Amino acid sequence: MIDLDRVSKQYEKGHPAVDEISLHVDKGEFVFVVGDSGSGKSTLIRLLLKEIEPTGGIITVNGKVLNTMKRSRIPKYRRRIGTVFQDFRLLEEMNVYENVALAMHAVEAPGRVIRERVPEVLQEVGLAGKYKSLPRQLSGGEQQRVAIARAIVNHPKVLLADEPTGNLDPGNSYEIMNLLQEINLNGTTVLVVTHNRDLVNQFRKRVITMRRGAIARDVEQGGYIEA
Repeated sequence: MIDLDRVSKQYEKGHPAVDEISLHVDKGEFVFVVGDSGSGKSTLIRLLLKEIEPTGGIITVNGKVLNTMKRSRIPKYRRRIGTVFQDFRLLEEMNVYENVALAMHAVEAPGRVIRERVPEVLQEVGLAGKYKSLPRQLSGGEQQRVAIARAIVNHPKVLLADEPTGNLDPGNSYEIMNLLQEINLNGTTVLVVTHNRDLVNQFRKRVITMRRGAIARDVEQGGYIEA
């Protein structure tokens, strides 16, 4: 589902943000990516979203080689990859239903399908009764649930989450990670970048530890260990 073959990203100054990493994530896997600030975690997410280009190596996601993807195809590719960020990125002037429906409008889903799917996915994330609420009327945990609903509403095969619990308290963090696990159990490949040691240790998934742009450790059902 995700393949990186000797991928590098070199900026003008300093050591490479990503330094010839090779990585394979199977369909249906749940993977944590951990490491200190500056280890290359967020650069990895940006490469997978084709927000930045590698300076070396080949990236393949869901059978698509990103290196050779035409610029005109990038928006469609991104719409089919579920993404969740630390800062939620909800549109403040739109209510919960509209924020989620927007992702379906982006892929030109029929109105009938949108009216059926949005309530369904809001039920899945536990927000069926909040569909008319604006983001400012929700707690941080609820806003992240809206962001997750938006990310999965189009049935993506891959979900990328960049520090999804970074702005949440421990209770909400656990609930959000448990929700991501449920999504994974339904067949979606999930890759989570996080610095939350307790959650990584508690959920016992595959853990990839990055250090100075390289993969320092890759273990099945591991914990958070400093590289």
